[in-house]
Amino acid sequence: MKKILFTTLLASYAGLVMAQDIIANNAWARFSVSGMSSSGVFMDLDNHSGKDDVLLSASTPIAKSSEIHETVEVNGVMKMRPLAHGLSLPAGQVIQLQPGKMHIMLLGLKKPLVKGTTIPIRLTFRHAKPVTLNVPVSVAPVTKTDPTMSEHSHMHH
Repeated sequence: MKKILFTTLLASYAGLVMAQDIIANNAWARFSVSGMSSSGVFMDLDNHSGKDDVLLSASTPIAKSSEIHETVEVNGVMKMRPLAHGLSLPAGQVIQLQPGKMHIMLLGLKKPLVKGTTIPIRLTFRHAKPVTLNVPVSVAPVTKTDPTMSEHSHMHH
């Protein structure tokens, strides 16, 4: 009986580890006001899987659509554009999604994003299982030193 229980616990633990191959830290969404139709979501994506992966898409029920964007300079002008093939997540690296750089753009907001609330964001990867985050809405980045936000900035299954 002990051997069966141990095997079951080990299999459960192994499944949990596999589900945590890519970890999101310091996630936050920029607040919006009435009349704004878009906003950005930012985070650090840490690929622990041992193999390269790709963030293919992000979705949320609070927006009509979302896109993974990069910000580039074109003829001296900063422009945002979608990453057609997703965001590469090299094995063993942390990729930062930040304002003015790579980020998730929420388009067609159904209501304003209110500071102090959280919004669900589902991330879909090429290899890792999809996960849903409860992302805090903020004016500025949520830092690791902010104890009130630490639980909300990690992936939840």
